[in-house]
Amino acid sequence: MKRFLLTLSLLGSLSLANAQAFEGIIEFTKTTGPVVTNYKYYVKGEHIRIEEISARGDVQGIMLVDTRDRTVTALSPDRKLYMDVPNMRLPKDVETEVKKTGEMKDMAGYKCEKWVVKSTKEDRVLTYWVANDEFTFFVPLLETLNRKDEQAVFFLEIKDAKGVFPMLGVENKLDGAEVSKLEVTKITKGVQKPALFEIPAGYNKFERN
Repeated sequence: MKRFLLTLSLLGSLSLANAQAFEGIIEFTKTTGPVVTNYKYYVKGEHIRIEEISARGDVQGIMLVDTRDRTVTALSPDRKLYMDVPNMRLPKDVETEVKKTGEMKDMAGYKCEKWVVKSTKEDRVLTYWVANDEFTFFVPLLETLNRKDEQAVFFLEIKDAKGVFPMLGVENKLDGAEVSKLEVTKITKGVQKPALFEIPAGYNKFERN
């Protein structure tokens, strides 16, 4: 009987974990100097579709990310092509100080905590306002993309960041000058169609000569 109850509780906790994992769409903007770019993340389990949206609202580029297999596939909607994106870059090693301030603010419908990551050597301080809603896809996504920009590199320096997503991330130099800003504009929870995370029919593989 004890074993049966243990199995039931394990199944319950597993289903609870699965039920809580975020599924839906996250829309955000990235500002670097005068340039503002719009993005959409479509999230379903270990699959993330990243769309870059032009100022006119057109989809300029798409990336399909599988965080389990650690693969990235780029799609060109205009040319109906797809390409495997190899991950050849070595992770960037930075010396940082991380501070979870406990300061809270309401953003994008979430209660967010202010986290600060600073590196004197890199002349950077990153301020993140993070929300916790079982955004368990985010850290594996950053690891899979392996980007070299500070917004991603510094976030990966934070321990125990599983399940959170920055509703606002501001990158400054130590003198206060702003370098870049990522800001969530809208979050929509809901079941995403599996076809969103697949290479569409009629797309050809781009081969480098």
